[in-house]
Amino acid sequence: MKRWALTILIPLAVATASIPPTGAALAAEGTNADVTAIQALWKTYSAARVAGDATLWLSLYDENGIQMPPGVPARGKDVLNEIIPKAFSSGSVTAMSINPEEITLAGDWAYSRGTYYTESPKEGETVRLDGKFLTILKREADGSWKIYRDCFNFNTP
Repeated sequence: MKRWALTILIPLAVATASIPPTGAALAAEGTNADVTAIQALWKTYSAARVAGDATLWLSLYDENGIQMPPGVPARGKDVLNEIIPKAFSSGSVTAMSINPEEITLAGDWAYSRGTYYTESPKEGETVRLDGKFLTILKREADGSWKIYRDCFNFNTP
């Protein structure tokens, strides 16, 4: 009888341990150094965008990083280095929040999926955009995490 229980319980425990963290489970995994580092990357990303700090924001991307925003072709770090300083100089984002709902680690790679919102002034009004993202991150030689591929889109028109 005990052998039968072990035959069922051990595979179940292994399968449950491999389920990616989401929601409350993600918060429980917050002591994991890599998850914590990736959560910090998203906080820095938001803060740099609101502050208009293009240099800090660009430093979060791997040298071979590619951003895939809605409505335009994918763009590599070379293009981002040209367009982001100009875009950030307008001070158009007054608030930004990124909520990683899932962070899954696979050695020197990770992906993060979640939601975000931004607020921007427009003609005396605050315009809020909310969306979702799926980002692949790469561990650099120094152990830090950088954005390798970043895809996002809006939930609102």
